[in-house]
Amino acid sequence: MAPRGRGGKFSKPTRGGGKHFSRDVQPLDKDGNPLGMWRDPEDEPSSEEDDDSSEEEESSDDDGAPGPSKVAPEEMTREQRKAAAKAKKEAAIRKRNQVVAQPDAAPPKKPKNTEQLSRREREALEAQQARERYMKLHMEGKTDEARADMERLRLVRERREAEKARREAEKEEREAQQKARQDEITEREKKLREAALGKSAKGGRKAAKK
Repeated sequence: MAPRGRGGKFSKPTRGGGKHFSRDVQPLDKDGNPLGMWRDPEDEPSSEEDDDSSEEEESSDDDGAPGPSKVAPEEMTREQRKAAAKAKKEAAIRKRNQVVAQPDAAPPKKPKNTEQLSRREREALEAQQARERYMKLHMEGKTDEARADMERLRLVRERREAEKARREAEKEEREAQQKARQDEITEREKKLREAALGKSAKGGRKAAKK
């Protein structure tokens, strides 16, 4: 159907346009032109239809998904238009709620082992520092272990010194005994030689007398 000229006698008012009220019995259009007395009431949009159409247009801007509201309003009944507008309004509300709910989402949880790793590292560092302090005191001989080690080393040195002295004494004693035996042997041999020389001298004198 060809569009009617603006301001025509039977021009249909645009959707969402302003409303005019008159005390006269004969209705007028938005331009003040008198309308027919027997105009189809369906041609005059009611305030409820205007509200529904406004909601429908607003919802169509927020939601681009195809749906029943994409059908031309002239091809839909009043109930269908209201149902479509209500469905689109609910969809727009759900969409807005989802967008608003995203900033309030719970932050990601930290790994459970982060704190445990930190504690293990701290314990390892403290143990290393304690060992360094202990080793320093140990080198200075201020720990129980160091004192026990020093006492054990002292006893070892004493035993070694005593063993050395004993061996030296035994050696000296053996040398003395050996020297005494040698002297004794030498003295015996000397006496034997002297005795032999004495007998030979006596025999020579006896022969001379004969």
